[in-house]
Amino acid sequence: MFRPVHEKCNRPGIAALTLLMLLLQGCQASGPNTASGKNQKGSRSFFRPKGAPWTILCLEMRGPSRMLHVQQIAETLKRSRGVRSQEVFVRDEDDGAARLYYGTYYRRTNPKTGKRSIPKKLVTDLEFIKQLGDSGQSFFLGARKVRMPLPNVGNPDWDLKNAEGVYTLQVAVFEPTDDFWDCKQAASEYCKYLRKQNLEAYFYHADASSMVTVGLFGEDALITQQKGLRRYSAKVKSLQKSNELLRYNRLNGAVYTAMSDKGQKVRVESRLVKIPGKDGSDQW
Repeated sequence: MFRPVHEKCNRPGIAALTLLMLLLQGCQASGPNTASGKNQKGSRSFFRPKGAPWTILCLEMRGPSRMLHVQQIAETLKRSRGVRSQEVFVRDEDDGAARLYYGTYYRRTNPKTGKRSIPKKLVTDLEFIKQLGDSGQSFFLGARKVRMPLPNVGNPDWDLKNAEGVYTLQVAVFEPTDDFWDCKQAASEYCKYLRKQNLEAYFYHADASSMVTVGLFGEDALITQQKGLRRYSAKVKSLQKSNELLRYNRLNGAVYTAMSDKGQKVRVESRLVKIPGKDGSDQW
């Protein structure tokens, strides 16, 4: 059992997804997941006024026995005085690290300042976790607040990481907001939706967002012209024009717009991106 190392020993110490229905002008989805991956009781939508869920990353470990060691530490943490045992959870994640997390905290962005709120409970719990240890040694000094991790979802056959090619056409990106956070589920469902339209769709889950693409291309997808300028091949242009869903980029379900040099709002077209991981890193 851990205890606050700067306090006396006798001092008491201080949380099933439904389908995403995508429309041409927006999207709807199921409720947020708790740390255990279960749907929150009573939740019916990803879009909720609470804010974006964050948690405390207590520690991470790598190596062949990482999960065994992290689970052992988690069990000790659960038995520590002042710890809410049901809010301790571990994840063996895709980057090869096993991580120990604690708590669920909802943060919102102030529209006037652009700053994200920090709940008092998050501040208190983070300081408490950092103090826990034994024999005068703090075990979680590196603890920090992070976005709530979400498990990767989707048909592995449609995961862009498993696709063969050099380039692909990005048609949608899902990014978290205060009221929408399960980007992975949204991207996987949109990929499924496109597949039902007989389109060769793929999804890719990154740390802070998820991407949906269509088609696989080789190096000849980009043609170098005079003065080093490059243009899309006829095959890529043909794909863009073949379906209205592929002509423009979508952000969280809606067509993404930007301001032109002339100050006019224009729709952003789909774009060719390198398939992530081909050189050991993300490419978008």
